[in-house]
Amino acid sequence: MTAYRAESLSELREEARDLLRGAIDVHAHWSPDPFAERKMDARALAHAARDAGMAGIVLKSHELPSQLLAWALQPEVPDLRLYGAIALDHPVGGLNPDAVEAALRVGTSVVWFPTFDTAWSHDHFGRWNSRAAAMTVLDAAGALLPVCHEILDLIGEHGVTLCSGHLSPAETLALVRESRRRGIRSIVSHATPFGITLDVQRELAALGAFVEQAGTNSFREGGDEAAAAMIADVRALGPEHVILSTDLGQSTNPPAPAGFGSWIERFLDAGFSTAEVRRMVQANPAAALAL
Repeated sequence: MTAYRAESLSELREEARDLLRGAIDVHAHWSPDPFAERKMDARALAHAARDAGMAGIVLKSHELPSQLLAWALQPEVPDLRLYGAIALDHPVGGLNPDAVEAALRVGTSVVWFPTFDTAWSHDHFGRWNSRAAAMTVLDAAGALLPVCHEILDLIGEHGVTLCSGHLSPAETLALVRESRRRGIRSIVSHATPFGITLDVQRELAALGAFVEQAGTNSFREGGDEAAAAMIADVRALGPEHVILSTDLGQSTNPPAPAGFGSWIERFLDAGFSTAEVRRMVQANPAAALAL
């Protein structure tokens, strides 16, 4: 794994540094974080992404809406677009249309459906910071809950991007099907590591969703195997349907921009062309965010 663990831009090959210029990371974490130690604060993350020549970065938190932070930091990095986001976990009231509307009214660009507070996530990861019950987006008959339709109304009205969060494959399919019906742009969050099979990825891509493959798992124990599984799915699905992101920000992992370069290098070494990688880190994220 050490061959793909750059801690600074200078450790990356020139080809990877070139692909970072103009790249958009749709999934990067920052401090302050109420429950996790992070690699760097949002200002340092923004400056590092600017120094890499990146075009944009989505500021992701499981607990805190980030649009006001993006707004405050944007003048410091005028050549980098900072995107604010909200994740619908219990700290914002869960599946809470009022929180979504407030976030969208101040310019939030990305809405994540619940992450660590979903029943699926609780069963698979065990992380649980909430006093409230685990969430699902489906009723007993397998249909989206009415509150999900309220939230999708708001997302559609404001023309922003939906990310699926930590939902089960069945929940993800139901959400993306309805998003497609409404013309909402959607990203399927960290697909392969979350057990979304290639067949389901193909169905989601046919519905117009971009399938995200985040590099964070490649930096953990068993990272080579995790990376190989994601690379195989990307090759089978086709780069035209894929967004590469980092999901980095953990204190034990590389800084997100350098880690993004390492993730890019894995795909280059796996035989993907420069044009294919550029599509997955530049053109597809830009399309998903309606740049």
